Amino acid sequence: MKKLIKFITIIFFFIIIFLSYLTIFGIKTDRFNNQILNKIKKFDRNLEVELKKIKLVLDPFTLKLKVKTVGSKLKKQNNIIEIANIKSQISLKSVITNRFSVEKLEISTNSLEIKKLLSFIRTYENSPELFILEKIIKKGYLIADINIDFDQNGKIKDNFRINGFIKDTELSFLKKYNFQNLNFIFSYKKSELSVSDIKFSLNNLNFLSEKFLIKNAGNKFLIKGNVNHKNLDIDEK
Repeated sequence: MKKLIKFITIIFFFIIIFLSYLTIFGIKTDRFNNQILNKIKKFDRNLEVELKKIKLVLDPFTLKLKVKTVGSKLKKQNNIIEIANIKSQISLKSVITNRFSVEKLEISTNSLEIKKLLSFIRTYENSPELFILEKIIKKGYLIADINIDFDQNGKIKDNFRINGFIKDTELSFLKKYNFQNLNFIFSYKKSELSVSDIKFSLNNLNFLSEKFLIKNAGNKFLIKGNVNHKNLDIDEK
């Protein structure tokens, strides 16, 4: 009986050590790569994803595993999007019962060239608008954080959010309007785009705006905001 108690105590001690290590330092593994790849490929089966080993850290208060991998890449038709990191959250119960369940994905990009990003997007929707936009934009960069939630059946919810900023962007169209040094912060959620801290130069005149809000109201867009100039009065027109 004493040996049994001693054995159980040792096992319990090692479990405590392992859980403590998992909580404080975490471990690296590629065990969950395929499951995460399958979640990402729900967007597109032809999308190639390059994942490195992921790091698992236990949250003892919620009994969930926090998953993170860095330096990933998304590839499609010779277009490459570099990902700074991918974070996910997995129920510990689903791991123990071998019913792997990702509850959310958080994807953060590196600084991306907007023209290359548009080329990547056009592999999904090659619309005339995107083609024209790609021609209008001369240069510029984007960094974004994408947050995606999944329901109990593993389907993507429609409450995804995209936050980020545009920097050092130049646009030119109709050989008449030249936008330079366009910078702003943006936040997108279902049918609503919020843009703030806008600064840009139009034909060598510097403008700024605190905030613009654009809503999709069925067959029309509602736009609310203002544009200012230090030395000019700008009317609504």
